[in-house]
Amino acid sequence: MERFGLFCIKYINRDFQSRSDTNLLPPAIAPLCSRKTNQELMSRTNQTFKSTVNAILSYLANMPTGAELGAETALARELETSRTTIRNVLGHLAEMDVIEWDGRKKTLLRAIQPCDYFPHEETTDPAGRAEEAFLEWVLRNDLPPGSPLNESAISRQLNLSIPRIRELLIRFAPLGLIEKNNNNWILRGFTKAFAKEMFDLREMIEMAAIRALVAAEVNSPAMRQMAEMERLHIALLAREDAALVDFPALDSRFHKIICAAAQNRFFDEFAQQISIVVHYHFQWNKRDEVSRNRAAIKEHLVIIQACLSGHNDAAIQALDAHLTTARHTMMASVNWP
Repeated sequence: MERFGLFCIKYINRDFQSRSDTNLLPPAIAPLCSRKTNQELMSRTNQTFKSTVNAILSYLANMPTGAELGAETALARELETSRTTIRNVLGHLAEMDVIEWDGRKKTLLRAIQPCDYFPHEETTDPAGRAEEAFLEWVLRNDLPPGSPLNESAISRQLNLSIPRIRELLIRFAPLGLIEKNNNNWILRGFTKAFAKEMFDLREMIEMAAIRALVAAEVNSPAMRQMAEMERLHIALLAREDAALVDFPALDSRFHKIICAAAQNRFFDEFAQQISIVVHYHFQWNKRDEVSRNRAAIKEHLVIIQACLSGHNDAAIQALDAHLTTARHTMMASVNWP
């Protein structure tokens, strides 16, 4: 609990310090900050457009060809975005021949294809992309416990600034995966006792979050994300064994969606940090990796499809079973120090 308390304090402090007000800056500096803010706003606008395109595509994927889309105001309300963004998105879909847009009439012309979606990395903000790149780097590299982490080397490999890398290392330090020793960062393993505590908290968080998720409306953003997860899981399951190296990142996204449904910032933060701990150790021990990942994908699909079909109790039970399997798998597969 002491470690988790420290994590909460650091999170709140970072959240407070992240807020800024250019009105408090000297006149010579404020315009520079405003210019950067304008660039960030443009970037966020583009991300909003692309993420809304993906959201409406998932929405349309459940509709038959020839179906009417309805009024723009209703779509904006349904997708929780502005009418201007909806009009831009509809124009994009018309150019792609996904819909026919004639005045107030908007008709679905064809089935939605995977290639219609923007890549996930284009729908997240720069900070989110940096975090995902770092997570992906840790998951894909076979680094044993005790391995040094060089900020400059990681910066070059990920094409990220050293301050950004340092920020990410500091962020993951409270859980004990990463440690700073004499100005050097070290990748650490963890004990069985730590793993048990971590899974206890993970189960409390995700079981609370899944109840919020299954209570969401059928066309809510959370359910649209689950529909996209179904598509991605089915596609990965159909691929060759070598492609399963992509599973840890997909698994991380899946569990983040569940935690996000609770609309609790501490759930979201902990979900991201626990993901890197869990999958770091799964990647380190390669025994039965392919069969383990395929089994997990199938368990995810049971949860996803129960959510999408409105079988709430089945979804809750399936997640409970999945978390139990994950706990047993880790305890049995990790080479504990």
